Amino acid sequence: MPRNKHNKKRNTAFLYEALLKEVTKAIISGDRKVKKTAINILKESFAPKTVLSEELELYKTLLETKEMDNLAAEKIVFQVRQARNNINESDIQEAQNRLISRVNKELSSGVYSNFVPNYKNIATVSQLFSTDEGNANIKSGVLLEQKVVASMMEGLSTPDTPKMKPIDNLVFKSFVSKYNKEYSSGILNEQKELLNRYILSFSDNGIDVNIYLNEELGRLHSVLTGALVSAEIKTDATMVESTKRVISMIDGFRETPVDKDLIEDVLKIQNLVSEIQA
Repeated sequence: MPRNKHNKKRNTAFLYEALLKEVTKAIISGDRKVKKTAINILKESFAPKTVLSEELELYKTLLETKEMDNLAAEKIVFQVRQARNNINESDIQEAQNRLISRVNKELSSGVYSNFVPNYKNIATVSQLFSTDEGNANIKSGVLLEQKVVASMMEGLSTPDTPKMKPIDNLVFKSFVSKYNKEYSSGILNEQKELLNRYILSFSDNGIDVNIYLNEELGRLHSVLTGALVSAEIKTDATMVESTKRVISMIDGFRETPVDKDLIEDVLKIQNLVSEIQA
């Protein structure tokens, strides 16, 4: 029977990302046992040529391909769906069963609650794959495919695409100077990286600051989420509330255009996280 509703435990890409987050949390908390267990589950479940590794690559193709024109994106989606249909569904479910069983027995069900930044897109791809499993609703399949295609077209420049206004070196220097003064230890490496990418994003051949920012926000979110269970914070109601407020801010950043104010907020959070990890 086809799967109509999204079940994240049956989403190979979600299971992979959730386990990666578990590894990150274990590293932050210093839990070597959990770290080792999660890494072993990842390595064994997603080893090369395994059915889950094969399906994960199909997810990545649709999730990581950007700046494609409509026709190219549609062709890629078609090819990926064909490749997904060639994988035995029973083999996928059996492999997922083994993975889920190991997570439940060797780690905990809390793994499924880990924050996965790209969850919505991952869920959409999973639902798209589910429409290929049998007597699925054709209209639903078409709408899901349009969502995936639209995601793959993100970043594509068009004549109507508004250009970011350039920022001069004086603004950048004052920007850096402000943070050098605020932090006696100077500016952090991750702050330098963010600032550099932000400035370079305004040049004609600039890099995409959004990609780096999404990854950095995911890292900051993971660190703060892990900090909530640390002895220093969980026993202090005020610190718990403040940490949760910052986590909520990070969640909101994903819907906020990248500008100077956003960068300043992220720089402050980077400093906070650095202090927590010290």
